[in-house]
Amino acid sequence: MRPSIVSVALAATALTAAPRAVAAQSLDTTVAVRSGARFELHDVSGSIRIQAWDRPQIRIVAQTEGARVDVDASPSYVVVRTTPRENEGDVDYTVSVPAGTPLEAHGISADVTVSGVCGEANLTSISGDVSLRCGAGDVQVRSISGDVTVSDVRGQGGHLDIGSTSGNVDVGDVRGDVGAQSVSGDITLARVDGRDVRAETVNGDIGFSGPIHDGGRYAFRSHSGDVTVRPEGALNALVSVSTFSGDVESDWPMTINPGGGPVGPREWEFTIGSGGARLRLESFSGTIYLRRGGAAAPTGGDR
Repeated sequence: MRPSIVSVALAATALTAAPRAVAAQSLDTTVAVRSGARFELHDVSGSIRIQAWDRPQIRIVAQTEGARVDVDASPSYVVVRTTPRENEGDVDYTVSVPAGTPLEAHGISADVTVSGVCGEANLTSISGDVSLRCGAGDVQVRSISGDVTVSDVRGQGGHLDIGSTSGNVDVGDVRGDVGAQSVSGDITLARVDGRDVRAETVNGDIGFSGPIHDGGRYAFRSHSGDVTVRPEGALNALVSVSTFSGDVESDWPMTINPGGGPVGPREWEFTIGSGGARLRLESFSGTIYLRRGGAAAPTGGDR
């Protein structure tokens, strides 16, 4: 028997069978779970807010405007799904989970916000903003037409995959490898400490600050935006720079390697220090900035 309780505010009843289907204005259910239990939530429209607490339980509070909420629960997992009724599907979820819970949260027209859980996460939305504060291991955060924001992630051998089609991507205080993508938004990677860091956008600017490690691989590419890189600490890198109609500004001397350029139209290769890392900077029509000091990675204004 599943150790969970479902309470429905309007119906004032408790249900214990699982999975359970509830059509009501309000749902508040708490499920006892074991350490490492996974949580998964699927929403159509509305909002998703997930936070950590210090209990070995998962609590789901849902405010719905006619949609059905299905809860499938056991001590090792909890899955919540939303089913619209007669074109009415808004559900606002507030969920409390134990710290470190691996989780998935997916929305169609819903904002997704996760704070303080500090575990693996897979968060997506079609037309909403997605925000994660504190993650670990493998983390994926994506939206199609919303902004995505991630901070305080510790890779621990994992990888941060973050992107938005038409929104901005904002990453801060991450230790681990990062892959960031956008089509028409800016990408800001501030205080990112990884050995494999890549960012690509079509119509936006890219800004990066963080250490450039010997043996690391770093690539930043924009078609029509500026690319600004501010390494923290010593820089030892083999630098490849490519632009068609943009400019290049570097605080380090750009001494072209023998046979290192120009490889094509305005494409060069030069070495800074021992050249232990590989750093690739590309912009078709924007300006490429290689600046000293990693305090900030601006995507507009002063460089």
